[in-house]
Amino acid sequence: MFEYIGNFSSSFAMSVAMWPFASALLTLPVLALIYHRYHRLRLSSALSSYLVILYLLSLVFFTLWPMPDDRASFCATHYFPAQLHPLQFLEDLATGGRTALFQIVLNIIFFIPLGFIMGRVFRWRFYAAIPIAFLTSLTIETAQLTGAFGLVGCAYRHFDVDDLVWNTSGAIVGIICAAIINWISPPRQADADEVVLNPSFLHRSVAMAVDLVLTYAISSSLGFALVVIINRMAYHQANGNYSIHGISVNPSSLRIMVVALNVFFLLVFELVLPLIRHGQTLGGSFTHMSIETRSRHGWLRTIFYFSRTVLVVFVFGPWSGNIRQIANALAVLLLVFYLFKRQMPYDCIPSSRIYDSPGNNSSQMYSGQAADEVIPVAIPPATSRPQRSTSSTQIW
Repeated sequence: MFEYIGNFSSSFAMSVAMWPFASALLTLPVLALIYHRYHRLRLSSALSSYLVILYLLSLVFFTLWPMPDDRASFCATHYFPAQLHPLQFLEDLATGGRTALFQIVLNIIFFIPLGFIMGRVFRWRFYAAIPIAFLTSLTIETAQLTGAFGLVGCAYRHFDVDDLVWNTSGAIVGIICAAIINWISPPRQADADEVVLNPSFLHRSVAMAVDLVLTYAISSSLGFALVVIINRMAYHQANGNYSIHGISVNPSSLRIMVVALNVFFLLVFELVLPLIRHGQTLGGSFTHMSIETRSRHGWLRTIFYFSRTVLVVFVFGPWSGNIRQIANALAVLLLVFYLFKRQMPYDCIPSSRIYDSPGNNSSQMYSGQAADEVIPVAIPPATSRPQRSTSSTQIW
């Protein structure tokens, strides 16, 4: 038994190490979708999202990914025929006793979360969830029978037709549990379409993650294309430089061009777009938040955007070496500052102390009054005042 497990030691260790970090990374787009749908995110929702991704990845990491370290040697010394006889578990229970029963119980338990997720999170009907559970189990068993669809070269686990029955049964139990929970505590509906002006740190982080993914996906793609074009069109000189139509370009200059491209798109996404979209970056728009926590105008708005842009570019820019270490230290300091002040340093810049004019488009996003001030003016009817949302801060 231990000798068999030893064949998977390296890949299993890799699975265990990668599992939680890959789950955390894949949870970010889920959190963005939750913000997009409900305009808020509770800590329980964030934790539930992480656990859902953690479970779904476990279906891959612990059923398919742990593969033999030495595939040729493993395939030469091991053979796993398919078990295609339904109700074979009855004979196994008679001969195997507790071991066979334990295996059946594990197969049921392993798919209970999948059924619960389909019923509670995805809100799928019973008739749609059951085939999905069966096909998921069939895919896993087929991958094990075919050696991960030919990647290993031989079957590295048993294909057992009875496992399809027990896995699907576990999913049914999960769906029933989800139906009971939905009856006791119905899923909440989406909030009204409003913009959060005082977002929590988690909300800010998710919006920033969306912006950074878009920024570096575009800039890195263009930077890679630039490098490929120069390598193909340029003449390679003996000193390692590139020559394009008589212009000599050294590799360090090429790296500077790529870095400049990254910084340029970072400025576009974090400065230009929020300036012209009343404080909303693309990530902020998707998650219904604004980076402008107060209504500022003139030089106060200029100072706000200047200070925020400097911090964002310095912390999230494509730096390396000592600059990257300083940027990481600054990021930690910003986190500590937020934990004490519940806002970022640039949020401390005061408001302009004025109401937005009736024709100003920003009145759709701001309440028209400074967040921390009371101005002795006539209050318009409640039906005509835009509602200021603080729902994001109520989750803590």
